[in-house]
Amino acid sequence: MTQVTERGTRLPAAPRAGVRRRSPAAAACVVGGAVAAGLGLGFLAVLVIVLWISSPYPDSGPGGALHLAAGLWLLGHGTELVRYETLSGVPAPVGVTPLLLVALPVLLMRRAARLGGASDEDDEDVLPATAVFSAVLCGYLAVGALATVYAAGGPMPADPISAAWHVPLVAVLAAAGGVWGAKGRPLGPLPNWLPGGVRRGFV
Repeated sequence: MTQVTERGTRLPAAPRAGVRRRSPAAAACVVGGAVAAGLGLGFLAVLVIVLWISSPYPDSGPGGALHLAAGLWLLGHGTELVRYETLSGVPAPVGVTPLLLVALPVLLMRRAARLGGASDEDDEDVLPATAVFSAVLCGYLAVGALATVYAAGGPMPADPISAAWHVPLVAVLAAAGGVWGAKGRPLGPLPNWLPGGVRRGFV
């Protein structure tokens, strides 16, 4: 859009306030997704470092412990880790994921998406749900890609093909649940003809 002055010249119109507000909101969502991934990595890193310090016979230095923490974080998403140091000498996959490792990234990602999708009364619909979902997902997957590369130098590197679809799958489901909850759970999860108490109890 343009503005016409008294002399007939055209000047570019000032950007709308909604457009100005969307860029910082999208950047905050990207940062929120990256922070969610970083918090999960940091929690596992502290846990592994504490176990490494308390171990009387540590196998490697702190670098190896941090590589292992990145691998455990990927394992929490269902990614298979490859163990090369086996009795037979043949690399063996590690694919059994403890439930607590799964719950940690899901809860953090869902919380980040829920906070990004929440809006004040004055700024309602400034950032659409799809934009929040995409922004949070980009930040989370960027950290996930770095963690996959970093874990490759550890004692149990992650299978790149397994990480390429397990990490995005968990992130997509968790982010979708967070945005859906922030927007008031539209279109569900149960039909509207059911009593409100039943629907709220199910949620």
